[in-house]
Amino acid sequence: MSFYNNLKKDINVIIKDRFFNNNYKKEIYDMFHVNESPVDKFGDVSTNVVLSLSKFLKIDPTSFADDLLKEIKKIDYVKNAKVEGPGFINISLKKNFWINELKKVLNAKDKYGITNIGKSQKVIIEFVSANPTGPLHIGHCRGAVYGDVLANLLDKVGYNVFKEFYINDTGGQIEKLIKSVFFRYQETFTKKKLTIPENIYPGDYLIPIGKEIRKKYGTKLKSLDNKNSKIIMKFSLNRILQNIKKDLDLLGVHFDNFVSENLLLENKKVDEVLKILKKNNLIYQGIIDKPKSKKIDDWEPRKQHLFKSKDFGDDVDRPIIKSDGNYTYFAKDIAYHFDKFQRGFYFMINVWGADHSGYIKRLKSAVSAVTKNKVNLIIKICQLVKIVENKSVMKMSKREGKFLPIDKVIKKVGRDVTRFIMLTRKNTEKLEFDFKKVTKESKENPVFYVQYAHARCCSVLREAAKNFNSHEMTIEKLKKASFDLIQDDLELELIKDIAKWPKIIEDSAIYQEPHRIPFYLQSLASKFHSLWNYGIKNSKLRFINLKNRNLTIARLGMIYGLKIVVSNGLHLLGVKPLEVMK
Repeated sequence: MSFYNNLKKDINVIIKDRFFNNNYKKEIYDMFHVNESPVDKFGDVSTNVVLSLSKFLKIDPTSFADDLLKEIKKIDYVKNAKVEGPGFINISLKKNFWINELKKVLNAKDKYGITNIGKSQKVIIEFVSANPTGPLHIGHCRGAVYGDVLANLLDKVGYNVFKEFYINDTGGQIEKLIKSVFFRYQETFTKKKLTIPENIYPGDYLIPIGKEIRKKYGTKLKSLDNKNSKIIMKFSLNRILQNIKKDLDLLGVHFDNFVSENLLLENKKVDEVLKILKKNNLIYQGIIDKPKSKKIDDWEPRKQHLFKSKDFGDDVDRPIIKSDGNYTYFAKDIAYHFDKFQRGFYFMINVWGADHSGYIKRLKSAVSAVTKNKVNLIIKICQLVKIVENKSVMKMSKREGKFLPIDKVIKKVGRDVTRFIMLTRKNTEKLEFDFKKVTKESKENPVFYVQYAHARCCSVLREAAKNFNSHEMTIEKLKKASFDLIQDDLELELIKDIAKWPKIIEDSAIYQEPHRIPFYLQSLASKFHSLWNYGIKNSKLRFINLKNRNLTIARLGMIYGLKIVVSNGLHLLGVKPLEVMK
């Protein structure tokens, strides 16, 4: 648990005993926050307790603040507290408090920051789920890393996490895949280059599949009848999924399960869901309004089976059965989520690409209806990735067969760089992936900057081992170091930042924002590198001072604590903490 939560609990005890007595309610605890101060000069932490509770208590905020301030100052680890602005209390904590936090890091090591706020609740995270019609590209990469790191985070805070990939192996895109592979199969029988039709996938990635089918079946599939279509579909899907799994493995992403849309149809899951919706009078026959967003020349009003999604907050009611009797993608997605619900998942997270943002309302409304509001469905959108090479933006279009496959990116810059960079922006913001910057050994390359901090920590500890006995540098000895000897403000600020790690994990998990981890690690690395550089200029700030062995041991304890936290953060991101930079 973070020290912010511990302080909040202590303030809550004051509020309960001093202001509420027997009228206290548990909900009050959630009505105020304790967070990092927005500006260092205001103190170490800030709370909006006065602002939040004065109205609730129906008392004058000034007198409430004065009374509360007196009680907060009595907390044994509080150095000072004062009111700033419209009801915020800013609090400074004693040096001994921060030393104790550092000792907690050394005690817990790789378990530092782990909590149980999830209380073993099951959560299923469905991400990537790319159509099995081609290789994974750089856009899929962002969602893959986001989903994987989010899963790591939720696991660290006590959730029972299950990762799933949904295979969209039915519908129009599969019919298009069959035609596309058949075209590449036909190509193998002629030396003349054929003109690629408009209704197929143009990418060269299907050429090897066409050749493999030729090798296995020879001339047996010359016509695209129903039997041959099934053969081509099965072979192509199997090969493409194998390649997708290889790419995911290169990226360090592994799933607990792959679920087939086609299997849901075979198991009558869609029929089951529609029966439930019909029973609850949530499906009717109606006519969809003409789309306003785009011009459709051949649009005509026709009756379809519609789901009453407006009853659940959607803009319009949505088709669930087409006029030709086939199910819509929407109907199959409802069935998939109902299947998750039947498997015992009441907390679901979907990670989608930016092109699916308009689909959120309808799916949430349907899941709410079919599960009777028992499911917490969260949908996170990952914005586009812009690739920059030689100062030029690469133009990509999967429709035209122009895209950057994941495997090429990883082979060029490595897994660690790829994963880290994918989280250097919030998922709702567009991200720029500049090949030149991410391969530089400089501050411009954030993954290098953070890994270099870890390597420097290891370097200090290796150098110290040359001058100190091994028993002097054990964790047990370092925990008992004379940390009071650390006096410099820069060193104390570094210790304070180290102690923020549990809060960073909690907030990253609660708000499903993995980007907070690399942001924090970069800030931590920056302070450490600054301290390192000051030591070059000022010998008194060097980590190893053989004339003052006790101070050196204390600083080694600080370095070891920093190394633990940076290592923990990198492991969460799926990035290797390097001990030596090559």
